Amino acid sequence: MADLANRAERLIQAYNAKDFNAMADMMALDVDFAHYNRDFTLTSRDALLEVLRGFAENYVPDRRFEDADLVLEVGDTVIRQSWYVGTPSVDLPGFGKAGTVFRLKFCSFIRFDGDGCIIEWKDFG
Repeated sequence: MADLANRAERLIQAYNAKDFNAMADMMALDVDFAHYNRDFTLTSRDALLEVLRGFAENYVPDRRFEDADLVLEVGDTVIRQSWYVGTPSVDLPGFGKAGTVFRLKFCSFIRFDGDGCIIEWKDFG
């Protein structure tokens, strides 16, 4: 795997481990984030991490990305396809009912600046 693909994988590993400090270290302060299927956008690393932390603590504690089915490095962008799975502790429209495992196919586009810092993260799925 090339360098940027390895950096993207470290982001996913930190996400799965709920290591929000490690995630913060990998992202620009003004990271451009969007999850298009959920109509959710942010342009602040701290706001994004607050949402991700709250989601992990309050809604889907076991949420995680599985191993990638596909990883492509195209210029400054890594495209990663994998299953996103978890068990909501409450009913979550678009994910599932409380106590019922969901399994969604996600495609993530993660773009880096010249120093290897994540400046853009877009999820579809």
